[in-house]
Amino acid sequence: MKKLASLLLATVMLGMAAGANAVTINFDSAECGTCSSGTPVVGDEWAAFGITVNQAYWYFDGRDTFDQEGLSVNIDPASIVFDNVSTNATIDYWVINGFTGLYQAYDAMNNLIDSILIDASNGDVLGTYTFVGQVASIVWSGTPGFAQISTLTISDVPEPGVLALFLIGGLAGLLGRRRRV
Repeated sequence: MKKLASLLLATVMLGMAAGANAVTINFDSAECGTCSSGTPVVGDEWAAFGITVNQAYWYFDGRDTFDQEGLSVNIDPASIVFDNVSTNATIDYWVINGFTGLYQAYDAMNNLIDSILIDASNGDVLGTYTFVGQVASIVWSGTPGFAQISTLTISDVPEPGVLALFLIGGLAGLLGRRRRV
């Protein structure tokens, strides 16, 4: 019976993995042909990736050791809104010396999922953080020009119908195997 339960769990997990596609957005000049350093973004520059950016500007700065390019708070707070909910979202962040940055993830009902406060009072702070849950948006705040997101990686949530098909397939396999035992 344990083997059967393991088979079902493996089938469901495989289905979830098959439905989740990770997308990394570098917020670089190659992805945004209209961006120039220090210029506010319109919001739809990364629509091909399924996101809308609000209240941010695009920067190029050598102190960003990730890739020197990204998004900074233009009008506090800035936000990235996903077209589709993500199972998780990973950001590479950068907060400049002497400032703080607050990064928050929200679900589709605008409920706070998780947050991280970065204190850069003793020097620039660069790091990576993953928000886990049904992420629909990321909001970040801080003094404009001093709290950045360099890279964003998101994973699509499989459609409920896809998960149901994998579950049905797993149950059918489980029942078929049970009859043979």
